[in-house]
Amino acid sequence: MGQDSELGRLEIFVAKLLDRFNALQADKLKVDELLSQQEATIADLQDELASLKDERGAFGNRVSGLLERIEEWESSVQESEESSAPTRSSEGGVQGSLF
Repeated sequence: MGQDSELGRLEIFVAKLLDRFNALQADKLKVDELLSQQEATIADLQDELASLKDERGAFGNRVSGLLERIEEWESSVQESEESSAPTRSSEGGVQGSLF
């Protein structure tokens, strides 16, 4: 009878091990699925980040272009004001621009 009880305990132990193994395999499948989803999310976010960086660069270029145009306009206005500013004649009078 001693061997039967030992064999019975061994069967129970092996059954528990197999149950735990099956549970771990199920957990592994869940973790693998979650990992795949997370990797897909990371890939999507990296694509979105690259797109936003490109968009930011395009906006930066547009803003730089606008600033250059404003600076050109300011310098042209300043030049036209300087050229149309009244100048003193040698007699001390002020001579203005006709146009």
